[in-house]
Amino acid sequence: MDIEQLNEISVRVGNIQENDEIPIGGSFAGKLDLHVTADLVKFQDFFESVDKNVENLRQNEGFQKWVKNTVPDFDAEILTRLLAFDNVLRLKYPQFQANVSERQKFYDKAQSKPLSQAFEKGVCQCAEIAVLAQAYCERSGLQTKYFGGEVLFSKDEEFGNAHSFLTLETDKGSYIYDPANAIQSTSGLYYPKIATQEVTPAQKRQFENKIHSPSGRNCAFLETTDILTKTKWYYGCGDGANIFPSFIISKNRPPLQPEKGNSL
Repeated sequence: MDIEQLNEISVRVGNIQENDEIPIGGSFAGKLDLHVTADLVKFQDFFESVDKNVENLRQNEGFQKWVKNTVPDFDAEILTRLLAFDNVLRLKYPQFQANVSERQKFYDKAQSKPLSQAFEKGVCQCAEIAVLAQAYCERSGLQTKYFGGEVLFSKDEEFGNAHSFLTLETDKGSYIYDPANAIQSTSGLYYPKIATQEVTPAQKRQFENKIHSPSGRNCAFLETTDILTKTKWYYGCGDGANIFPSFIISKNRPPLQPEKGNSL
């Protein structure tokens, strides 16, 4: 497992292996002391079901035509794989979020619990879903990383929402994949929430510099646009405190000078 501890509550993880312990949250605010164990062997049947669904979608001419017409700039194979993951997940584990109120008790009994038990007991939130998605994407050869950070649903929000998602690199660009927020259609099919990162290469380097800053608040958010709904969310690294406008990085905004003063 490759892990980057960005601050006290934000982390980025890649190369998840069997029995790795991934930090997914805290027993108290401002901590990152609860872990889930990636017992991936327990998900072998699930992974195989996703792969079968991928093959069915590849052969579905109507679906493939829809992909090319709707999102011609996105890799059709990757969209096929992520759509299969989102739908098989909800078919195989229909109650995976049934008992989220019991989640804290589930993890308080031990610092690390098997990922499979979290799904079986229905205590999953975005972190567990993203860990499983990261394991599947790595198994499929996709260039993704698990990101335990924050999301802003508006650039004007005062505080971020703790959230786990995946960064996705493709030949066609950089994206955010948010498996916890799949988009349900009227037919009951789930479409993957994939968003373009609305930043220039220089701004991506700025983002990396900010979240790895050795001093000050290493907080930064990337503006993104969903490839299907065109809605804008802001994903990145927060620390649980208030958000400054200078934390948001976007090619659609003029550069801002860093805010002076400390957080409240």
